[in-house]
Amino acid sequence: MTRFSGKSVVITGGSSGIGLAAALRIVAEGGKVLITGANSERLKAVKDAHPELNVLQNDARDPEAASVLAETAKELFGKIDAAFLNAGAGAGAMLGGVTPDLYREQVDLNVGGPLFGVQALAPLMADGGSIVITASIAKDKGMPGSALYSATKGAVRALVRGFARELAPRQIRVNTVSPGPIETDFFARLGMPAEQLAYVNESMAQSNPMGRMGRPEEAAAVALFLLSDDASYVTGSDYFVDGGAAQL
Repeated sequence: MTRFSGKSVVITGGSSGIGLAAALRIVAEGGKVLITGANSERLKAVKDAHPELNVLQNDARDPEAASVLAETAKELFGKIDAAFLNAGAGAGAMLGGVTPDLYREQVDLNVGGPLFGVQALAPLMADGGSIVITASIAKDKGMPGSALYSATKGAVRALVRGFARELAPRQIRVNTVSPGPIETDFFARLGMPAEQLAYVNESMAQSNPMGRMGRPEEAAAVALFLLSDDASYVTGSDYFVDGGAAQL
């Protein structure tokens, strides 16, 4: 497949998991990619392993980082054809444990990141381009300790509807992909002990209708469909990649 031949794509949160899987497949399909991440060591490791990728240390929590990202993309590509705003994080906290710092961190990254990212990148995007933002099935399911995280992902869904309307005159499509339990380091980054992490992963796999966790490549494949011209008549939509967890 060569869906991205001659195309330039920006991916935030691209140094691991779904973002990295998407970046590698886009390159394999003929595209050029700029990935971002906040962790310099992880970015260096990715660049060493995949020198064909352009990398930028960029913290989506900082609204000013969006302008830096746009400037870098313009220097590299001039125009961009697609953007996958995948940077995000979750931290669980039950009522009584939600602190102002936790609130600020989650909202700044999960809501502010895509908001200011789209605002900065849309002027660089060629008419007819595509934007995909990572949401989560957490916005559709009530889970103890997830109220704040779920709310930020619900906000992402609302943002996408507004962005899709605003950018429709330029034929720029905007959609969300909502992963369920995916085999990434998402929970490991929360600082869970190995034993607890193994228990959480096993519990999610057993409770899933398909009886397993998803792979980063499976979520990336859906995101790439939405980023590509194959989805030329799809905008404002939300695609679940969750083994049926939110529906069954």
